[in-house]
Amino acid sequence: MRSSKKQENDIQLETLYRLNIKTLWQGFKQEHITFIFLCAYYLFEYIRPQVLYPQIDFLPWAQLFLILTLVSLFSDKSIKSVANPLNKLFVLFIIIIILSSLAAYDPWVSWKYKNIMLSWIIVYYLTINIINTEKRFFLFLLVYLLFNLKMGQHGAIDWIGRGLSFADYGLIGSPGWFRNSGEYAIQMMIFGSLAIAFVLSLKEYWGKYKKLLMYGAAATGYLAVVGASSRGSQLGLLVIFIVFSLRSKAGIKGLLGVTALGLLLYNILPDEQMARFQEMGDDRTSLQRLAYWKIGLGLIADNPILGIGYKNWMVVVSDMFPEGIPPLNVVQVPHSIYIEAAAELGIFALLVFLIMVIYAFVLNAKTRKILNGKTDKLLLNVTYALDAGLIGYLVAGAFVTVLTYPFFWVQIAMIVTVNNIVKNKYPAETVRRLRRQQLKKRGPITPTDK
Repeated sequence: MRSSKKQENDIQLETLYRLNIKTLWQGFKQEHITFIFLCAYYLFEYIRPQVLYPQIDFLPWAQLFLILTLVSLFSDKSIKSVANPLNKLFVLFIIIIILSSLAAYDPWVSWKYKNIMLSWIIVYYLTINIINTEKRFFLFLLVYLLFNLKMGQHGAIDWIGRGLSFADYGLIGSPGWFRNSGEYAIQMMIFGSLAIAFVLSLKEYWGKYKKLLMYGAAATGYLAVVGASSRGSQLGLLVIFIVFSLRSKAGIKGLLGVTALGLLLYNILPDEQMARFQEMGDDRTSLQRLAYWKIGLGLIADNPILGIGYKNWMVVVSDMFPEGIPPLNVVQVPHSIYIEAAAELGIFALLVFLIMVIYAFVLNAKTRKILNGKTDKLLLNVTYALDAGLIGYLVAGAFVTVLTYPFFWVQIAMIVTVNNIVKNKYPAETVRRLRRQQLKKRGPITPTDK
């Protein structure tokens, strides 16, 4: 296989930006097989075609491609270890999970779910190390968006097909992580944000009809969130609009654009969904969540260090309330990533998670600082899109139990990946920034420093 640097020179990024299928295919063919295996893993993990088409469900495809990626990793000479503080925080979080599992109410239950977080830390490290060039990131982002577009267009068409009307079941995505309406809506927020960044960055490379097609494709993400009937995700979308309206550098024009988009989505929201917002806090679903949160706070107070044990919520709460919890008289998951983290893993685990969240935003800001004054539209806009997706996840996550879902872990992998690519592309900028930081710590600049 040729080196990564040689591959970058074979097909220029600007040529790939035109989204010509033949050129894109050539671009993929030039990449090392490790990168291809990683993309295949994401396909089978996110879309689960083996479930949609049972005739090909004769192998554990996702696990197979993950193993193939690991095995072929050592033959890709372009790969160098990527150092980042998020790596250490992620490892620390995994260590807390292990300790929590050992001290769990029922360690066997924790053991049954060991592969979930183990898989995400492996995927995280593979992603940040393999996607190490701007070309690879572009190709990865493209396939990632295509995988999500499959779910986005299905949901948007389903919602439009029923006349933009309300349905209790909302919308659902691919089998697996996104089968529930709430989880599906979070992923569509992440997809919609990245898709909009992709289109706004590259639209000048496309003709009229391709541009219209891409605008329509990008719109399916946020449309699916509105049609999914998930109040938490719709609140997340609202917060995204508010945050980006306030931080917009486009002035009145940008503010009006974001406001217009928000008003459009608000006006197509079904009346039944608006009624659900008006009932929030008083309806049976809200009361059930409040009951879970109250129980969770009690469990946190009784088990502050390592929690009740990784994935032990259902077994502990079921033993506490064998006849169910009013008003629905059922036992369900805690319906909050924050209660989930602190109750199952302890307060320190929640603190580590929140530090990871904060540093993810900081890292995106550092990436943008390096890109300041540069012409890298896509990389710059992707950092904003990852911020938006993370904001949506944090808001919606307050109402759903998705701590161990791919949302956060894949997003921080992308954030680290983009930062690493930008630092490698502009090493002088990185050195100057570090130099300024060192001088700031030392005090006033001396003639020698100059």
